[in-house]
Amino acid sequence: MSGDEFLVLIASLVVSLPFWFLWYARLLRVQRFYVQRIGADLPSRRLLGAVPFLCAAILFAILKVASAHDVRDDPFYLFFYLMFGSAWLCMGASLLSLLGISARDDVLERRNRAAAYAISGAMLAVTICFAGGNIGNGPGWWVVVLSAGLATGALACHWLLLETCARVADSITIDRDQATGLRLAGFLVALAAILARAVAGDWVSVEATVRDFAVRGWPTLPLLALAVLAERYAQATPARPQPSALAAGILPGLFYIVAALICLLLLGWPV
Repeated sequence: MSGDEFLVLIASLVVSLPFWFLWYARLLRVQRFYVQRIGADLPSRRLLGAVPFLCAAILFAILKVASAHDVRDDPFYLFFYLMFGSAWLCMGASLLSLLGISARDDVLERRNRAAAYAISGAMLAVTICFAGGNIGNGPGWWVVVLSAGLATGALACHWLLLETCARVADSITIDRDQATGLRLAGFLVALAAILARAVAGDWVSVEATVRDFAVRGWPTLPLLALAVLAERYAQATPARPQPSALAAGILPGLFYIVAALICLLLLGWPV
């Protein structure tokens, strides 16, 4: 274990432990309050409680199957990259409010289930982007930072473009449109799958990584265009204030994911 790896591990723990402590403390405190005072069902809070564990399971599976050989067979390095990924997810979740959606304000305080769906999809997407940066052999953790940073940054840019064109956050936070939250979750996961594949593979150089990212990541652009069109027609309107969660939310979200899986099949496994 090198000195820089030790510092990265300590920094990851310093970021992760307080974040997740507050995350679950707020979930449990709010859950007790609403059970005692309101007696309402709490699926969105339970979802936010379960998603970090799902993210950890996804990352662990990819590390164990597709990461560098000296990582997948070493318990320390598995722990190292799990903690690194946890910190990466913490930072991603902390920046969600910049895109107009807040776990504390929208889900915990306003009981907005549409926001819970969107946040859960975003957390899964960030995890997938980080996991993609771990696929293949490389010289060290800084390669993961570059690769995962490319994928995560592109994910944020695509989401920002969608928000600029379609005002998705308003539909989720103001209209409380659950279908929009589900569509956005599916869209983000689909984007992340393509972007993760675009940065996956054995390390060669910075130039080769950026070039491969551009060559393999272009399918996200037609997916973005499709999402903008879908939002123009599927969002809530005064005449249709509550679109069907199945027809306008789950099915379009699944369509995005299936389209991404087809792209992955065409691109093939990273070599």
